[in-house]
Amino acid sequence: SQKYAWRILNCPALGVASPGNVGAVSFEDIVAGRPKFVVISNFMINAEWLEQQWPALKHVERVVIFHGDSGTVMGLRGIFPRAEIHCMKPETLTFVDGRSAAGKTWKNEYGCHHSKFFLIGFEETLRVVVHTANLIACDWVQKSQGVWMQDFAPKSPRSATSSDFESVLRKYVSSLLVHRGGQVRQWKGLGAAFRSRAEETLADALGAFDFSNAKGHLVATIPGYHFGNTLDLYGSNRIAKILRGESSSNYRDDDEIYCQFSSFSSPKVVVEQLTKAFNVSGPHAPIRLVWPTAAEVRNSIEGYFGGGSMPSEHKNVSVASRDSLRRWQASTDVVDPFLVARRPVMPHIKTWSRVSASGEEVRWCLLSSSNLSGAAHGRSMKKGEVLHCMHWELGILVTPSSCGVASLLTTKGQAKVGDALVPLPFECPPRAYSKDDQPFMWREKYFIPDRFGRFGTLC
Repeated sequence: SQKYAWRILNCPALGVASPGNVGAVSFEDIVAGRPKFVVISNFMINAEWLEQQWPALKHVERVVIFHGDSGTVMGLRGIFPRAEIHCMKPETLTFVDGRSAAGKTWKNEYGCHHSKFFLIGFEETLRVVVHTANLIACDWVQKSQGVWMQDFAPKSPRSATSSDFESVLRKYVSSLLVHRGGQVRQWKGLGAAFRSRAEETLADALGAFDFSNAKGHLVATIPGYHFGNTLDLYGSNRIAKILRGESSSNYRDDDEIYCQFSSFSSPKVVVEQLTKAFNVSGPHAPIRLVWPTAAEVRNSIEGYFGGGSMPSEHKNVSVASRDSLRRWQASTDVVDPFLVARRPVMPHIKTWSRVSASGEEVRWCLLSSSNLSGAAHGRSMKKGEVLHCMHWELGILVTPSSCGVASLLTTKGQAKVGDALVPLPFECPPRAYSKDDQPFMWREKYFIPDRFGRFGTLC
């Protein structure tokens, strides 16, 4: 069967038999099995929708939920009374500035708990699921989304003490537990991995599993001022560190880097920083910003409402380099059934990829919750000696070596045995904006209505 570096999420709005859902993973696929414990991390959660999709969750012995939007979780306690529910809105928490010996605190008024992942513990394995969708209906029904998942066995006497994947995951979870849910717990009875383990925190309990064969590199962002031995652990610095350790022998000087996201912050500083991080080795590749035009949103299956999950203020979008902007939808001469079917589905997926000039070969790809912002990727300070992050984010960076394959290919490429697909849901190379194209902005009132008679998203 065809190997995938990560998967596209099933889009029910396209229909079961749609070519746009070839190789797709559904919510049911993700949660299949009889879990002993579940950890959920997300921004927005609709409790009624979650119950409909996963009724068995109410009967799981231990459920721990970290969320970032108190307005969407009002029903969680009523529907899942056994769950531990932790609000991680940064503005409600206290953060310590590690640069201060006196333990000075700082307010994180613009931060966000934005990561989207599951940790699903079964009797014999732990499933790690990193994805891009809020736990709300529209994100799983009519958006383009991505997911990476892998099951991990308990450590054996022959297992390594730790691994890079384990270290990043445990540090990330520990950063949550500093604020909420950090108590020591009894884990015996929640899987074979814990038969001889003492009481411990959630982060320590993850140390019972062997992550050494992970098919990707975790990329985390946690709020804080990172410096010294933590400088390269998070955000854009983490990406640069991973790419330094990967071979660049297959890079070419006509490669391009496609930054595809669903929230458009002020681009200048973050694009400069990402350009540097993404080009730490091999020939320099220019950054291209894949962002839907107003017409693409208007003609989507949701019409202008498809832009409701794409925050994009005029002051930010209008200052982006016009030369860097690329269209979301595949051109009419594209014949790839997957890309043709995905044309009208707007993105909530976020991908950051270095791709060959032909659009066929992927040098590396980051699937992440991170959008285009310094809050998500970190803001470099003090001439690079400090990285200031405001969000919690989590992603997975895949390369041929991390996936154990000869090449990573888009759906445009001719996959052979030993290759893996990266199902980017936009044409590669994406088309440059024409002189008449307008980048979508969610507060704009447009002259042309969508099929529902609306003239914009928020207007």
